[in-house]
Amino acid sequence: MQTNNWNWLKLIAIGRILSALTFFMYVGSIQQLIAIWNLSATEAGLIQTSLVIGFAVALFISSYCSDFYNPNKILSIYLIINFLSSFFFYLIAKDFWTAIFINFFIGFAQGGVYGPSILLVSEKFKSKNKGAAMGAMLGSQSFGYAISLSLGYIITTNYGYKISFLTASLISLVGAMFLLTAVYEDFLKKYKFSKLNKKFSLNQNRKTKFLITGYTAHAIELFGLWSWLPVFLSVIIINKISIATVSVGIIIGFSIHLSGVFSSVIAGYLSDNLGRKRILIAFSLFSAILSFLIGWTTELDLFLIIIISIFYSFFAIGDSGVLTAALTESTPKYCVGRTVAYRSILGVGFGSITPAIFGFIIDITNNHQPINSETNWVFAFSFLGIAGLIATFCASQFKS
Repeated sequence: MQTNNWNWLKLIAIGRILSALTFFMYVGSIQQLIAIWNLSATEAGLIQTSLVIGFAVALFISSYCSDFYNPNKILSIYLIINFLSSFFFYLIAKDFWTAIFINFFIGFAQGGVYGPSILLVSEKFKSKNKGAAMGAMLGSQSFGYAISLSLGYIITTNYGYKISFLTASLISLVGAMFLLTAVYEDFLKKYKFSKLNKKFSLNQNRKTKFLITGYTAHAIELFGLWSWLPVFLSVIIINKISIATVSVGIIIGFSIHLSGVFSSVIAGYLSDNLGRKRILIAFSLFSAILSFLIGWTTELDLFLIIIISIFYSFFAIGDSGVLTAALTESTPKYCVGRTVAYRSILGVGFGSITPAIFGFIIDITNNHQPINSETNWVFAFSFLGIAGLIATFCASQFKS
């Protein structure tokens, strides 16, 4: 039976903030690593792509297994991997190949934490509050991403990337304590799994198909934004003004991810009251428009670029929780985990190749020149805009 357990959600939220710190440490370190390891934009994108592939694989495995095993136990296993993967990046990452290997497991850990988390929130909250609850969980995750990106940039610039990853791994342990406290009471809970769990069953109605396709397009746009908007902003900021690296890191991290904190909560609350469909159409359409716009803004005033970036992130991330809430509501309980797993392997799977494709577009449209103040970003960001338009179309095709 679903219950509105807001105290439980507070522990989950704090745990997600702290455990998410490992996720964007590489992106926060990417400019220094490009120089130290002599990486091309394509290679830098491939390292981030390995993280997203790991995220997709673990999200599939953890969500699928949650239909058969206690999701609280599954969550606990991935919390351990989360600490170890970032700690090993600190210990042994030294070039393209070691980074691409270890970054896969950092993403793997985050996907394994994310999958059971959304299923547990879906289990705890009724439909009338599910959008807000899912938004709160994803909002706390976005706040963790904001800290991760800012802290990664600041620590890497001042102390090097190794200290950056060591810091993230230690903080993730604290986050694990909060999450384990939240799931402790249900750790030995006996779940009654349906006999239908003996076969691979998916909900195949029209609404689910459009939700999964829309999520796939949403993931392509979002993972491209997360990986490359920080690089875009750092180049713009450093070129336009003289500013301390601490300030650059804070501006980038919080303009991209702090807006996502409010976006997830606001979109979730509005979808509970106005309907999932209306919010999905509005958010995906505005994010698509801003994807097409952002690449043209390099000559604008810095303040205006930051404002546009904040709104870009706001609309790109806001529909994540709404898409998840809508999918869990339209899916029979016995196969929610497998449906989320199927969605993840498609959505995050396609999203995982976006950083590399984006980097490839940057390379070929700039004659393989190093990224600088003269780089043309229009074509790469427009690629993300096309995905946003597909998400908008899918949202318009099902009944709320």
